[in-house]
Amino acid sequence: MMTERGQVTVMALGLALISLVIAGLAVDGTKAFLLRRTLQNAADSAGLAGAGEIDRGAYYGSGGKALELSPEAVVRTARRYLALRQIDARVSLEVAEEDVSVVLRGSSDTLFLALVGISEVPVAVEGNAAAIAGELPP
Repeated sequence: MMTERGQVTVMALGLALISLVIAGLAVDGTKAFLLRRTLQNAADSAGLAGAGEIDRGAYYGSGGKALELSPEAVVRTARRYLALRQIDARVSLEVAEEDVSVVLRGSSDTLFLALVGISEVPVAVEGNAAAIAGELPP
């Protein structure tokens, strides 16, 4: 005759494992989401800061009609902004005519998911900004 002793223990262990996985996804997922939001804000802000670095000689020489970015100043300003915010991410900057693109890549260390072999969650964001010539609307 087969005994049914211990079946509740197996079910309880299974339920505990499922609960741990759900908690891991919630905690580690939220941590990765918050890092993504922080990096996105930093990329957008660094792009805007860099887009303000126009070539003043060309701008004033054209009476405010020609707008060119100073690539060296854009990169310097964007990197300085990120350094002041102490953003721990790999930075890629691209300047093309009036456009600035900032790509940040980082990773979020995991707490619960490390138990199943996932030690980090990669996060990458891109922020774009453009310098705009002309007068602002009223």
